[in-house]
Amino acid sequence: MMKEIWQYGVFLCVMTMTLPVFALSADKKPTTMAELALYKGADRQQILEAGAKKEGKLTFYTTGILKQAVSPVVNAFEKKYPYIKVEIWRASAGPLISKIVEEFKSGKHVVDAMEVTQTNIQIAREVGIIQNFSSPNFSQMDEESIMPAPDGGAFAVAFRTTGIGLGYNTKILNSEQVPKTYQDLLDPKWKGKMAICNDTGVNWAGCIYHTIGEEFLKKLAQQDFVVHMVSGQALLDMIINGEYALSPTIYDSHVYGSRKLGAPVAWVPLEPVRVSIGQIALAKHSPNPHAALLFADFELSKESGELHKSVGYGSFRKDISPLGRPFKKYFGTYTAADIKAEYELFNKLFVKK
Repeated sequence: MMKEIWQYGVFLCVMTMTLPVFALSADKKPTTMAELALYKGADRQQILEAGAKKEGKLTFYTTGILKQAVSPVVNAFEKKYPYIKVEIWRASAGPLISKIVEEFKSGKHVVDAMEVTQTNIQIAREVGIIQNFSSPNFSQMDEESIMPAPDGGAFAVAFRTTGIGLGYNTKILNSEQVPKTYQDLLDPKWKGKMAICNDTGVNWAGCIYHTIGEEFLKKLAQQDFVVHMVSGQALLDMIINGEYALSPTIYDSHVYGSRKLGAPVAWVPLEPVRVSIGQIALAKHSPNPHAALLFADFELSKESGELHKSVGYGSFRKDISPLGRPFKKYFGTYTAADIKAEYELFNKLFVKK
């Protein structure tokens, strides 16, 4: 499912890399965060639960939509481990990674676990925030969902996907009227009538830049998109309310959730579809490492995967069937330098005209 990630270089480690096997000897118990995170002894679960009972909580930073993606999983986790209280801090991609980096550099260690996209994980990894870890659930994950670490385990593991495509109001437009390709967006009738949001817009524009080319992206920018500094869900709400008929920067999972509530919206994949992945990662200086590892295990579990699927997300677990019809995917070419360049290009073409 994730071959494109490796083809385009989102992950800096090559696919042929063999994951090193790390384990403490049977008579030696983990005493540091690094040892605990990679511990594979038969008593791992017992050690984690005993430690988590003493910790009593964990702090989780996420870009996920609380009601749709985060709360159902957190509620199920707290039901399984009633002695752990999860404190959630939610923000869009930019503010989230800024908070994580600023806290780390100031020596303020608050976050235990984080759910981040491929954009954020590269920044956090390069800064040195991420603790590589292991989980019994790795054997059930698609191999290409694991971002391997050179000294064992993984920096992060992808557990859900959502694609950026065309969302439209079905009371204003029917399926025959809406664009079906990126080329269709150049039709003069759409000039000045399409809205895009900033963070999602950067990923969308980056996909077009890398797969179609800069000249096409420049032509597209001349369609006078209205740029909103809001989340993807907030922009979808504008479409639902009829403020705009359509936007090419809408996530399929957002449309899925809104349609279940009766909203007049539908979604069309403009291929290749820029796909964002939700990844679980742990902080190197986690204040509650036992609870954090239990949470990572749960986020990668089948129970969590089914919960995400039920609200419109794809899963990377081998034992969960795909959601919806297939479409050509593009996962990005991400290093910190790539991210900076794409933000600058988006601002130049779509914001600061």
